[in-house]
This record gives sequence, C-alpha cells and structure tokens, in this order.
Amino acid sequence: MAIIKKIRSIFKRVIEFLSPSNKLPALAQKLVAAFVVIFLSTLHVLYLIGDVSPIYLFAYLLFYVGCGVIFSVLLVWLLKLVRCIPSAYQVAIIFSYLAAFYFFHLPTNYGWLLILSTVILPVFVLTGLYQWKKGDLFPLKSPKRILWFAILLVSSVVLVSGLIMLLGQGSKPQTVINYKLHGGLPLALNLPDPSARGRYKPYFLTYGSGKDKWRKEFADGVTIKTSSIDGSRLLTSWTGISGKLRTLYFGCDEKSLPMNALVWYPREKKEKLPLVMIIHGNHLGQQASDPGYAFLGELLASRGYMVVSVDENFLNLSLTDLDVFGGGLKNENAARAWLLLKHLELLRNWNKTPGNIFYNRLDMNKIAIIGHSRGGEAVTHAAVFNKLSHYPDDAREKFDFNFNIGAVVAIAPVDGQYKPGGTLTVAKDVNFFVIQGALDMDMQTYGGLTTMKRIQFSPGFNGFKAGLYLSGANHGQFNSVWGRRDGTGPGINKFNLKQLMDEKEQQKILSIYISSFLESTINGNEGYKPLFMDARFGRNWLPKKIYMNQFEPAQKTVLADFDEDIDVNTSTINGGRITTSGLRQWKEQQNKFLWGIQVTKGVYLGWDSLKHQSGFFSLTLASPLSLSGKMLSFSLAANKENTDGHAKPTDFTIILEDSEKHKLSFPLSSCSMLQPQIAKNLGKFSFFDDYPNSEAVPDFFYFDIAKLLNAETKLRLNDLKKIKFIFNKTRSGDIILDDLALIDKPSKP
Repeated sequence: MAIIKKIRSIFKRVIEFLSPSNKLPALAQKLVAAFVVIFLSTLHVLYLIGDVSPIYLFAYLLFYVGCGVIFSVLLVWLLKLVRCIPSAYQVAIIFSYLAAFYFFHLPTNYGWLLILSTVILPVFVLTGLYQWKKGDLFPLKSPKRILWFAILLVSSVVLVSGLIMLLGQGSKPQTVINYKLHGGLPLALNLPDPSARGRYKPYFLTYGSGKDKWRKEFADGVTIKTSSIDGSRLLTSWTGISGKLRTLYFGCDEKSLPMNALVWYPREKKEKLPLVMIIHGNHLGQQASDPGYAFLGELLASRGYMVVSVDENFLNLSLTDLDVFGGGLKNENAARAWLLLKHLELLRNWNKTPGNIFYNRLDMNKIAIIGHSRGGEAVTHAAVFNKLSHYPDDAREKFDFNFNIGAVVAIAPVDGQYKPGGTLTVAKDVNFFVIQGALDMDMQTYGGLTTMKRIQFSPGFNGFKAGLYLSGANHGQFNSVWGRRDGTGPGINKFNLKQLMDEKEQQKILSIYISSFLESTINGNEGYKPLFMDARFGRNWLPKKIYMNQFEPAQKTVLADFDEDIDVNTSTINGGRITTSGLRQWKEQQNKFLWGIQVTKGVYLGWDSLKHQSGFFSLTLASPLSLSGKMLSFSLAANKENTDGHAKPTDFTIILEDSEKHKLSFPLSSCSMLQPQIAKNLGKFSFFDDYPNSEAVPDFFYFDIAKLLNAETKLRLNDLKKIKFIFNKTRSGDIILDDLALIDKPSKP
C-alpha cells in the first residue's frame, strides 16, 4: 500500500507541475484568449483574401468565429459538468465511445445508438429506481417527481426494446414475386442433378509442416510432410509488434510459410484426377477457414476430382493484430494467389515423383481454382501470375508456373484490394464464374462483376465468363465454418439475419453451379452450359430463389456494348447507327454499384407513356447479318432503387427487321420480364443501412429467333438489318441496356 501511495503522490506532483496555474491574472487570460481568436481568424483571412468579396469574408468570419466561441464556451461548461459525474461512469462512457467507433469501427448512427442503449439509458433507469427505493418518486406530487417517473418509464421501455432489437435475429423477409417465372420458361435440363453424390467414395488426407501449433491434422496427424517456403517479398507488411505477435502465435513468419492443405480424392478411380484448388478468404485466423469447404471437397471427390483446400489462415485477420502497433497484414492478396500457385507447384512435383501417393495420378491439363472473399480476388491474381515470369511488385521474385488453369471460380470476391503495378488485374483466356449473395453483410456490393467484365478472350479462345446474383444469400454460408454472421463484434447485431436462406440451401446452390461449371469447362460436358445463361434451366434442382445471370461467351458478334466512344449515335459494330424517340432519358455512362465501383458502360433509357407515346430505341446496321444458328442477346438492369421490395417488373416489344422491311415482333417476356432490383433490407431498420437498398445488377436475355418465326412471318434469317425496342408494354420504366450481341445457340444436352 505504501508503494501505491508513493506512486500516487509522485503522479499528483507531476500533474500539478504540468498543469497551468489557476492564479494567472484575469487580464492575461483574456489576452491569451483574444490572441488565439485573432491569430486563427487572421490565418483564415490570409487564405481567403482576394478570392472572395469583403462582405462574404466578413460574414464568414462572423459566423465561424461566433460558432467557435459559442462551442468553446459550451465545451468549458460541459467539462465542468463532467467533473460532477462519478469517475467510474466517466470510464464507462469513454470506453463505450472507443468500443463503438475505434475497436469495432461501427457506423456513426449505430455506434451512438449502442452507447445510448448500453451506457446512458441504464443510468436513467438505475437513478429512477434508486429514487423510488428512497421514497423520492412516489407519490407524484411535484414536477420533479413526475419528470423522473417519466424518465424512468421511457428509459426502461427504450432500453428493453433496444436490447431485444439488438440481440434478436430480426424480422422475416418480405414476400417478393419472382417475375422471371412469369415469362417464357425454357425447357428444364434433362440431366442429373450436378450436386448429387457421384459413384466414387471420397477419401481424405492432409499434407503439411508436421509441426503446426494448433491443428493436429497438420502436426502429428499429417499424412505427407512438407517444407516451408519464403514469401517475404510478397508479405512486406509482416513487421513490427503485430508481426512478431503473429509469428509467436502461428509459429511461422513471412520467410517460413507452411504448406498445409486438406485433400479429398477418389482413391478407387483409375483415370487421372482433374485438380480443384480452393482458397478461403479473410476470417479470424484463430478459427480455421479451410475445413469450411468439406461439403464441396466430398461432393467433387465423389464425382472424380481431387480437391485441395489450402490453409492460409496465417494470412488472415488475427487477435494479434493490434491497431495501436500498426495493425495486421496489408495488400496480402498477392501472397494468397502466389501461395495457391506454390501448392500447385508442389502437386505437380508429386505427380512426377515415384513413390508419392499421387505419382502419375493427377491430370495437370485439367485444373480449376476456386476462391472465396479475398481468396475470390486472389484466384484472379493467380490466373494472371500463372502466365508471368516475375512478380510485378518485386521482379526479384521469379515465377515459373505455367499451369493449364481452365476454370476460375470467385465466391463473393472483393476486387482491387491488391493492384499489381498499381493497376487492376486483367485475366485472359480463362473460363470464369462469380457468385454473389444479395444479402452479403461483408461484401455488400457485387464487386466480382467488375472482375468478370475485365476478363479478356483471344479470337481463338472457346470459353465463357458468367455470374450469378442470388437473393437470400449472405457472405459466410458459402463456408460451413463462417456461418450466418458476416462479421464479429456488436456490429453484426444491426443486420437482419432472419431473412437469410438456410445454409444447406445456399451450399446446394453453390454446389450445383460449381459442379456444372467444372463439367462444362474441365470435362467438356456442355450440356450444363445453359444453366449459366439462365438459372431456370436448372429449376428442377435449384431452390426457389430469385437468380440473376450474367453471361458472355468468348465467341460472339458484338453489335453495341457502348464502350467504343462517347457518341450516343454510334455502335460497336462498324457503321451501325442508333436512334431514339419519345424517351424521358437517353445517355451512355458507367453503371456504378455500391462503394463507387464502376462495372461497365451501358445506355440508360427511361420512358413514361403518359408524357410520350411509344418511345423507342433502335439500332440500324450498315450491312445485314445472318441469324442462322444464332441467338439475339443482351443484358438489362432495372435502373431504379427498390426501396421497399414492391417494385414492378418491366416488359417491352422487340422488333427485328430485314432489308426488305419484313418484321418479326415479340415481347421481352417471351424470354423473361425484367425483374426489379433485389431489395437488400440488410439492417433491422433502414436507419442502420449504410448504402442504398439495391443496385442495378444486370440480367441476361436471349432469343432464339428461328423458334419465334411462324407461318405469317416473312423475316429472312440471313438478312437482319434493324433491331428496335418499343417501350409500349410497361407504362414507365428506367433500364440500363448493355452487350447487345449475336451469340451461338448452346449445344443440346
């Protein structure tokens, strides 16, 4: 106790020494205050003089100096008031503020509500109860007692209801009509459910360092031991106290990264095994993410693939990442991609090594890579790195990969967190599929669509890129470890979790699409390919949700993608001419998603039949084109935010015309009506939502013109001259049109 008293005495003397004297003469205090006001005001005058009029300058100073003085006086008064608050309660208020806005990085509105609910309101309740107990509340015979009774009553109701709201799951989702099922439904694919178990029994093993501190499967229980690798040139932020703590916890540093993975494979299959690599994204490193794809590993292994789920947890967010010491790893997505390729390199060596369990068992000409979240961005980087000879950001790191990667899958990916050489990644000549949940509480925008749009194809490449936007799906349920809560800490409590689809449903949808994608791209079974044009082809397998498809084959004749110039009258195909009439809106610009992400340029069209009769958009070709064996295709997005989930669908008339003015007319709904934007309703209340409630996600439309012809139609299939959209079926609308093209008909199953 004597030591504590001595320390307290020393501390008190230090504070007294550092504190200004209260005996400072009153005149001196006023002079100091006047000097501060005049000096700072003069700085503003010097900054603005010559740029604004004297009257504006005087008004500016009067307003801001006046506000500054008033605020300062109020702050002094508040500090005096704070002295009356017990010190323990001061600690509670300050800590709640730090927790809300610093430790948990909560949005302003939600952070203040959390402080109100957990700190301020309990004080009112306890104070009111204390007065009640002391007999200072009842009977209500004075204004002060009535006031405190009202405070107690209101605070209690608000506190209880607030806690119920914060800790509850939220409310059930609104009933939303799936208008896509009201259009011309395609014939469902007469093929086996791609998510059904195959004929092989999946076997499981692990490979790893053999000395993992936390996971037995990579320590004593490992099947094949591996050596560590040096990733220091890609992990330059593994530094400082946080870096040392990360090394202490995971038992490795940037120069000794472990090569750990979970493996599922069909041991009894005699043919060589196509290889599927999976990398997880950023999650708390203390909870292993790689086992969360066991459902995919077992499914695909039963269907004849070898599946490897790579451990990159040591690159993830960690409890050792102390913000006050510089935080965690930064720009580590390049390392995620590189590490994936190093695992492929390891497997390639094993495939050539006699005596290894996988000697001559792997088909290195059939490789697919799958990534989730940050891993979803990393797989695109891996596809790019795979064809490079050096690391872009440090050319001392040499690459020698050159794998035959035939398929890339990005699950709810981020985009642009790592920019090689300061630019966005552009992958080339690889089949690509991205899936995004509309109720993703982490990646709240469809950023992976921008990655898809940047994929480039060479003239001779025969493949496709596709996307799926899925109602009811969140970020975490694509991984069975991550689950329904797309985050940690109290911030997750603002989200409406009750509207999420069941985890098994979400994983079934993912399984159907990944299995179908691998069949189409790795195994060459094009029977499943129509599923990527239109989810309704798989309605016999898929849960009843709203699906919005994006699809671009490598081989197509682009008529208008609106990227060629800024002239709204020109088209992508040479000599094409665009005209319109009777529209409320007509312009070309980037489709911007949430977070300011620019997806692609399109033409914005708006109409209102009450003000204009039958507005239209028309493209006239310079030279006729043949529709034989082709389909007319384009993407459409509803360009109106769906604030309440009750927006109406869009329909209009499409007219094709040949050189002899023969016409074929059919409605958009002969394929499908345009579904309104999918409302997110992420927060339990709209007050909690940080962004707009929906975004203009495009959907894919396609028309087999030969099937639309009838005996009365004289349109010549080999003589398409004009395409016209007449907006005469929906009274008013706002749409974004893009990628008007002719594509080949899909092969029959």
